[in-house]
Amino acid sequence: MPGLFDFASATWGDALALPAMTALLVYAVRTLPAARGDRPFALVAAALAGALGVTSQALWLAAGHPRPNWTLPRPHRFTAAGWYHAAFVTAMCALIAGLLALALNRVTLAARRPWPVVAAIAAAIACGLVFTALLAADTHATPGGAGLAGVLLALVALLVVGSTVARRVAHR
Repeated sequence: MPGLFDFASATWGDALALPAMTALLVYAVRTLPAARGDRPFALVAAALAGALGVTSQALWLAAGHPRPNWTLPRPHRFTAAGWYHAAFVTAMCALIAGLLALALNRVTLAARRPWPVVAAIAAAIACGLVFTALLAADTHATPGGAGLAGVLLALVALLVVGSTVARRVAHR
């Protein structure tokens, strides 16, 4: 049965890409001044992404023939580590979406955009894309659609956030 170290998204992604992305977004949010609409924009993004995290885990748990692994040894049965992982996925989806929404809201509405902050946001997005690529690579190890569904949900969330930001920039 595949363990934690058999999945690149669980090792490289959780150990490097997600912490780096989170740190870069925290830096950007703390450096930029607060902007109008911060709270509702971040809360909506976090709630939607948290719901997507829950949905991805529910789809995985409901899958009839997932490949067994360290979190899901048989269909419809998470291990204790699996329940922890499901909570972690949900919390990280919400946290990263909230931070990204804050950073993007603040940078698009800022009178001055310091290049280190813009670079940090770009690097954070790159870390997110690396994590998504690792997750996509791992879906080949878990046929049955649950992993692919998670990737698709993440891409939909990215498109929603991106289109919202594009509209904000266009109406500025």
